[in-house]
Amino acid sequence: MPEISSPPAAVSATQRVASWLTHMGVSTYAFDDTLGLINPLWTVTRLHARVVTKTAETPSAMTVVLQAGGAFQGLKPGQFVMIGVEINGVRHRRAYSPRSIDGRSDRFAITVQRQAGGKVSNFVHDKLQPGDIIEIEQAGGEFTLPRQTPAEVLLVAGGSGITPCMSILEHLRRERAATRVTLIYFARSRADRIFARTLESLAAQWPALRYVPLESTVNTPGVSTAADTAATLSTELLSELQPQWAALPAYCCGPAPLMDAARQIWKDAGASDHLRLEAFAAARPSGDPSVRHQVRIVRGDLPMAFEAPASETILVAGEQAGHAIKHGCRQGICHECTCRLNSGAVRDLTTGEQIHGEGQPVRLCVSAALSDLSLESLN
Repeated sequence: MPEISSPPAAVSATQRVASWLTHMGVSTYAFDDTLGLINPLWTVTRLHARVVTKTAETPSAMTVVLQAGGAFQGLKPGQFVMIGVEINGVRHRRAYSPRSIDGRSDRFAITVQRQAGGKVSNFVHDKLQPGDIIEIEQAGGEFTLPRQTPAEVLLVAGGSGITPCMSILEHLRRERAATRVTLIYFARSRADRIFARTLESLAAQWPALRYVPLESTVNTPGVSTAADTAATLSTELLSELQPQWAALPAYCCGPAPLMDAARQIWKDAGASDHLRLEAFAAARPSGDPSVRHQVRIVRGDLPMAFEAPASETILVAGEQAGHAIKHGCRQGICHECTCRLNSGAVRDLTTGEQIHGEGQPVRLCVSAALSDLSLESLN
């Protein structure tokens, strides 16, 4: 597995200059702004990348290849990268799962699924062009292989959740081809299956890969399908495809219903420690919209109060009430909306767990109120 690389000598020198200027009272951001006028990829604090190419994968999925600057430290397969784009004068950030290009640390691809009403996904599809410069952040996340590569791995993906799994697959094929891999991939149809042709070719050329494409809308939010006519993730399916599934390192990424199913299956098998989950779609609560709770958030000396219906996340409820709440990815990944829960109870939509007061940290973008709340911003 490629390690996070050390910055090249030129970048290290630039970082030292930035550090010296900071001691002299010059902001690192001001230094970055000056470097950016010469070449945006030279910046060392606010990182940037240049769009190299755009390629359609499906009617609703677009792959964008990005060239990062020298200060970008590379990535591990399965990690995410936050990107930032300016839309109508407002900067928006989202997390996407990158794939290294030919094992390089400075060039990677992200695949963006168009979302109905999605500001960033639609901007990437319709406005972003080769040559454009966007902001990026260092790679992060724990949806990664252990340092010692296991002999066998199970991957479960749904829809655009294939993207971090594809990163892991490409790495294993390139660096650890003897590793046995079972990939179960749910999608509405082959036309909606991102990387369909690449995966079929990979399976034909790589004997260690067992690729199982399944056409199904059972785990797709808002879609009703007869359970007896479509595949769904179940203990029976896993046992049929991979009898040792509960003992293997397993990685699952996809829509919330698929993730919920996986979480429960591994829990029932007493194998939760073997399962890693990654979500790139905003969590949606399913509570009664008529049930509303009073929320009070304090950030510094600026308190805010609003009502939160059980059918919305706390972040969305606050925004609908007209408040500007600090946040980043809106997906429970970056933790910028994290608050201390001093009193009350919330449901964490990524785990289904209830979190009660007494100082517990909660992420507003993936939490729904279960009672009146008193919160304190941690960012």
